[in-house]
Amino acid sequence: MSTERQESKLIRNLGFWDLMAIAVGQIVGAGIMSSTGVAIGMSGTGVVLAYLLSPFLTIISIFPVAILSSAAPTTGGPYRYCSRLLGKKTGTVYLLLHTTAFGIAVSQYSLSFGEYFHSIVPAVNSHLAAMIVLTLFYGMNLVGTKSAALLNKIMSFALFGGLGLFIVFGLPKVDIGYVMNVQNLFLNGPGMFVSTLALLSSATAGAQFIAELGGEAKDPGRNIPRVMVASTFGVGILYVLIALVAAGVLPMEQVANQPLTLVAEQTMPRVVMYLFVIGAALGATATTLNATLSWITKPLLVACDDGILPHSLGTVSKYGVPYKLLTLFYLVGMIPLVLRFDISFITKFTTANSLLTKILVCAALFALAARYSEILRRSSMKISAGAAKLLALLGIVVLCVLSYSLFLSLSMYAVIFVAALVVISVIYVSTAARKVTVENDLIVDYSAAQAPDAGSKSPTQGR
Repeated sequence: MSTERQESKLIRNLGFWDLMAIAVGQIVGAGIMSSTGVAIGMSGTGVVLAYLLSPFLTIISIFPVAILSSAAPTTGGPYRYCSRLLGKKTGTVYLLLHTTAFGIAVSQYSLSFGEYFHSIVPAVNSHLAAMIVLTLFYGMNLVGTKSAALLNKIMSFALFGGLGLFIVFGLPKVDIGYVMNVQNLFLNGPGMFVSTLALLSSATAGAQFIAELGGEAKDPGRNIPRVMVASTFGVGILYVLIALVAAGVLPMEQVANQPLTLVAEQTMPRVVMYLFVIGAALGATATTLNATLSWITKPLLVACDDGILPHSLGTVSKYGVPYKLLTLFYLVGMIPLVLRFDISFITKFTTANSLLTKILVCAALFALAARYSEILRRSSMKISAGAAKLLALLGIVVLCVLSYSLFLSLSMYAVIFVAALVVISVIYVSTAARKVTVENDLIVDYSAAQAPDAGSKSPTQGR
């Protein structure tokens, strides 16, 4: 394996507000705009309660990532934590689940954009619009994450303006009694409400992915966890207000599995409704898509440097972008659009896979606290090894319940496909990557573009 790691060519230029823009862009997007209608169909007005609880469950599930990012900020965070702390087989399982989940998530965000665009320009097919916007943001991210972060800042202003219009015009027309009716809150029973919580976990969990940008963030050990917590709770408050309007203006049977434009048409003047669609609906899905493309390649980049994947696949351009890997995700994202997959299936499948990856990260935190407490003490969050273990176990329990409930709503073919991915990844590591040794570099900072020396390495051992 080459001694020069491609990740050393990444540029550390993302400050606190750059990270906040990416995190908010990742959180506010396809989740609220495309999942809310699906959630109403599952649990009625319980969607409001689900959004109220979601940030707390999200913090429980992503806190392990925040702790790890604070103690050992690094490029491709979760993959590196899993591969260094749990072994290369577990790291490769994470890698394959990540690639499948978020490669298809790119399709979800693009198609959500396309459906809202189709609502104001009916002549343009939603799948065609999705392919165009995916291509546009693929091109934008080819010239660097700093450009992507700047674009997200600009789009976020339009996004929050549009969402503000939806809330201001809609709240006065909400029937609170209808929303809080117990029969409406748990329309299909407690079991389906748990499934709704699982579905919406993806709507508030976007901040965790800035952990992938540890090699490009300024003061990452401090800024990454702060951004995760602040953005999650801030956006959570906004989501509850949006859910109130979405579920409390029209009868559930009318808005179930429908985009928010249906409610917007009933609460806003037509001109304002168009501003909402352009600013909020299109802006939200666009910022999420753009933010995703800025971090999605990082785990694979590290895997290329590790030798798990071909080293040449991780080549980084002069703009600090692993353009071959970005192109790979672009092509994976195009497949469901070309095949015209249903957005409801895409959303559930993506979320289910994402929850599995979080379980592995919780296990990595437990391993860090149990065996390498000296690294944990580096964390700016000042957490003891015992508390870290407890949070890791709590996260595993919560995520297992949520993932199980969501997998129950998928077809058997989808479940078999995920199981096959796990088996394939284990076989791959046991054969093609059998001789690969993962470096013990958990706390090595490659951002200086210098080869690490033996004295700077982590006490974690490669497997």
